[in-house]
Amino acid sequence: MINRMSVRTYASEWLEMDRFDALVSYKNMRYMRMRVKAPYGDIAVSVPLGTPDLVVVNFLLEKEDWIRRNQAEVRLRSPLLEPLVSGGRVPLWGLSRETVVEVATRASARLVDGQVHIRCPENDEQGAQRAVDALYLREMGPAVARALDRWEPRVGRKSTGVKLKRMKARWGSCNTVSGEITLNTKLAKFPTEVFEYVVVHELVHLLERGHGPAFKAHMTSLIPGWPAHREALSHAPC
Repeated sequence: MINRMSVRTYASEWLEMDRFDALVSYKNMRYMRMRVKAPYGDIAVSVPLGTPDLVVVNFLLEKEDWIRRNQAEVRLRSPLLEPLVSGGRVPLWGLSRETVVEVATRASARLVDGQVHIRCPENDEQGAQRAVDALYLREMGPAVARALDRWEPRVGRKSTGVKLKRMKARWGSCNTVSGEITLNTKLAKFPTEVFEYVVVHELVHLLERGHGPAFKAHMTSLIPGWPAHREALSHAPC
């Protein structure tokens, strides 16, 4: 029997170096892991509890060439983030929607005649972004219901529930024990077929826990072009 220990973050801090900075998170884990985050190429490294700063610095310096290559790729692949102002653009279900921004005491966003109308306090960029995130959450609810109605009979498995949340590093996950699926609300940015690919991906995990040949065969039988959707998501920031 495999005993899976959950990885918990105990503390995070910025490590400032001459060549670059990194966000270091201390966790109950055995080995150091690192990733370069879209859209700006920020460096995030997870390290075991009690790891000295010097060990982390040496680890990063050894990986500097890899870091630089991946930062360049991430920045090239990531779309420019437009400020949320009138005349700007917000992606919704694969379409670039024009934004209309109005000053208000509370932040909110809604879709009106194909435009995203945002109300927020003046110069409150974070409030405007939270309002757009709330719009994504509202859009995802009905879309998830439609997708489950369509795909659960085809996959031959039903989820016990779907949780929608803002995820920083994943587009979806599946708890194969409870049968619950979690989806990133920012999937509402993408075309419906990309969103549904993630739904099917997580449903298939109720048949196959890993990503081996059997999993891929199930995916191909359901969505023959699924690798293209996976590739599109791999180049997009969560």
